[in-house]
Amino acid sequence: MKHITRNEALRLLVRDTPEPVASYCDKSVWWFVPRAVGALWVQHPLKMFVSWLFLLMLPLIYVQKNIEFATIGIPIVLFCILAYYVYIYGKLHKALKLNTYRIDEEGISVSITTDDGIQARYLTTPFSLIKDIWLARKYIYIETADKTDIGVVYLFSDEPERILGNIVSYMQLEKKNNEDKPLPYYSAEERKDLRKFVEERFGKIDAVLHDTDGEGFPIDIVSIPPTKQHNYRTLCTIGAGAIRVPNEEYYERSDNGEIIFDGTKYTDGFVVEHFEYVMYLPPDWNVTDADLSKGSNYWYLRLLRDVVQYTYYNFQFQLGDTLSYNDSDSEKLSFDASTDFFAMLMLCPLPDVPNEVFANIGGRTIQFHQVVPITVEECNYISQHSAADFMKKYMSIDAVRLDGEPMDVKHKQYSEALISHFERHIKGANVVTMYPQQK
Repeated sequence: MKHITRNEALRLLVRDTPEPVASYCDKSVWWFVPRAVGALWVQHPLKMFVSWLFLLMLPLIYVQKNIEFATIGIPIVLFCILAYYVYIYGKLHKALKLNTYRIDEEGISVSITTDDGIQARYLTTPFSLIKDIWLARKYIYIETADKTDIGVVYLFSDEPERILGNIVSYMQLEKKNNEDKPLPYYSAEERKDLRKFVEERFGKIDAVLHDTDGEGFPIDIVSIPPTKQHNYRTLCTIGAGAIRVPNEEYYERSDNGEIIFDGTKYTDGFVVEHFEYVMYLPPDWNVTDADLSKGSNYWYLRLLRDVVQYTYYNFQFQLGDTLSYNDSDSEKLSFDASTDFFAMLMLCPLPDVPNEVFANIGGRTIQFHQVVPITVEECNYISQHSAADFMKKYMSIDAVRLDGEPMDVKHKQYSEALISHFERHIKGANVVTMYPQQK
């Protein structure tokens, strides 16, 4: 193994444009254990030599009483030492099989598969907390500062030099505090995997609406047409999940506006930090590949884009949160003159609105949120009640009672209620537009 200290890594010559890397353990336990134990001898030779020598010398205490016992004791102790390491590193290997590490511009993060099969993404460890890196033939071993939650990292790859190059590049870029961070993005493979998940989960994509506004964070919005089983049109963002959106519960803003992680608030051990957004429209709604910044017919596309821009510059939405477009108490601004909507509510997507939908793309855990346009009255009501209360009052849906029904029953009732609510507020409205013409 080759040892690379933090200072040495910051002096290495590497490419200037690192790429995100996802790594998981695809090796067998018998491949991993001898290499992990052997690596301990390379990483901490003096400590390993002293500890093994001490344990192997213990049987010699009895050499004056019983030479045979001392002779047999040495291989027994050796066997116990090896059995201990097999047990310990076997457990570590089992945990690593459930982990996916991701290296990107934010640092090193790890996804853990929970008991219900969902991967939850741990808070990211920045590269500034890396202490030492060890390069082996088929993996990289990283030790981090004691205050991190990851501790040690095993990155498995047939190209460990490529991963090392990306890590070092990110470390060097992080050190240049005066440089702006590049916009996060999906790689071509990640975008392909995400589209595949969207089609498997929501339906076959028939159009991609490109964001040509040129401002803020760029996204695409895919359109999924109605079917016999899904009597509604689905819109889904592609690109928003590349943003790492901090959870406000764990962060605070400094006086200069910088978002700083507050370790004293960190209790849960993991948090989802990436999101894509879904919206449902009536089945006969006309959706074409148009400029999202033009035409009042596309206010719902602007709304999806605005949600993404808001999270890019702020914190993440939680389920049940609302976002209001009201400028003041005197003037109520709607998304368009054809609607009564002036705010939005975050819910889970269909078919089971109260339960989350996750995708695991390139080491990221991406959660899907449904964006539901709502009125002034509904937004005010939600501020005093819950999303479940809102659905019961304004959509005639009892989420608690419906939770025990079969999935097809829940899907039918939720989808009909959502589309009915949408149609009820886009007919005959007479309100100020959200994007008035400048005089």
